[in-house]
Amino acid sequence: MRTESDRLFGALFHGWVELLTLLLLLFVVLSLWGWANNRGYRPAERGPNTPWLLLLMCFALVALLRAVEASWPVAAVIGGALLVGGLVGRVVREMPLWLPAIALAVLLALGHVLSALVLAATGFLLLVLNTRNA
Repeated sequence: MRTESDRLFGALFHGWVELLTLLLLLFVVLSLWGWANNRGYRPAERGPNTPWLLLLMCFALVALLRAVEASWPVAAVIGGALLVGGLVGRVVREMPLWLPAIALAVLLALGHVLSALVLAATGFLLLVLNTRNA
């Protein structure tokens, strides 16, 4: 017989619970990046810590990549997402966050969690140690 913790941890990595976990991870990382990016601005110039449009777009990308299984549609979706992220990033003020956030969403969706963790930590350190914020 399986214990209660086995059922809980088994459910954590399947279905909608996994998508909610990925959404929570994206929210935490984008909130940390937004906070680090806003540090150099005056209070009147600061934007939100979590850009909601960016969070929704990254989560939609995660959900789409989890649904697609073949290799060439995955490459097309990734290329299209980076193109849209670059175009949207030129229009909105949170420009430095768009392309790394799209790359983070792609890594999480494809299951490369350690690479996503390294990208998240490196992005946070670069934003914190930015000379604009000093």
